[in-house]
Amino acid sequence: DSDLMLTLREKNKIRKRNRAKMILRLQADLVKKTVEKDDTIFKEGDDGDSIYLVESGLVHVLANDKHVFTAKPGNVFGEYSLLMSRRRNCRAVCGAEEGCRLSQMPGDDFRRLMDRSPDIKTTLRDLCFRRDFKKAITLRLNKDFPYDNPREAFDAVKSADCSDDKLRLQAVGSLMRELNPNYTDEEILQFMQALDITKTGDVTFEEFKKVFIADIRKSASV
Repeated sequence: DSDLMLTLREKNKIRKRNRAKMILRLQADLVKKTVEKDDTIFKEGDDGDSIYLVESGLVHVLANDKHVFTAKPGNVFGEYSLLMSRRRNCRAVCGAEEGCRLSQMPGDDFRRLMDRSPDIKTTLRDLCFRRDFKKAITLRLNKDFPYDNPREAFDAVKSADCSDDKLRLQAVGSLMRELNPNYTDEEILQFMQALDITKTGDVTFEEFKKVFIADIRKSASV
């Protein structure tokens, strides 16, 4: 059953992602930080030499002031700059009435951990690519990521001349270079691989839903 296969493969990615988050949380010398509701933790264009873990509260991540995802307790955010060696391309804001408690991991510590644990780096890069893909969709649609309407998100990426309802490398590359014209061909391929659960070289609508919409409450924090 193709849906079962997609589910099992995606669950394996989720398991690896949860393990990576757990290992990050166990690191020594995490810097504790408390922010108030509506405080900005970082913004587009900032140097980004740290990654954050949410201990309590909710952190909304926005691109061009459009909602991309919400990091809940147990989740990480701010990985993009460390993994892609670029400035921040989104804004992170505390969205909880009671404020947010965060653990901040400095870049040097993060890089040492990634050097020791290449599997964790691969898992977090996969998460980073998927989140950046959602940022690009919000930019193209000029609205919050439509978790309640996956077809709208999928069709925003699909090439106009595509007749078989699949996303291919060219369409993904075109989308991502609207977000950042400097993405390399290798990076575009890695974006595609992060979405391509079946490793067929294209992404069906069913794959797309499994990656982004399988559970709206969970997907909105990934």
